[in-house]
Amino acid sequence: MTSIATCHCGGTRIELPDTPTHATSCTCTFCTKSGGLWSYYPPEAPKILSDTHGAVYSVTGYNKHHFCANCGCATYGVSPDWSLGDTEVPEKLKFAINTRLLDDFDLKALVVTEIDGRNLW
Repeated sequence: MTSIATCHCGGTRIELPDTPTHATSCTCTFCTKSGGLWSYYPPEAPKILSDTHGAVYSVTGYNKHHFCANCGCATYGVSPDWSLGDTEVPEKLKFAINTRLLDDFDLKALVVTEIDGRNLW
């Protein structure tokens, strides 16, 4: 069953192929300040239905943090799949949705893994 994620103003709408069951809570400064709670998909799986006010923030150029420039919500990200354990920048990408953007979704139903992003990189 597909799920729809939307930013506060509705300018960004993303169709997910299924409802997330797991999420990652990262303690890096970006994730804690933006309020992201990330569920991951292959980059071709989600469909961007609209991204009317979409903007991108990236410190390194590798991790693309998308947000709505109208309402300010952190929406999604596209980054190398660092989980592969490569020592070089991996070519394979992953798509992260801010799970908090799912309407009428019980975040308590997620299995949440916290990673120590402040000290990992």
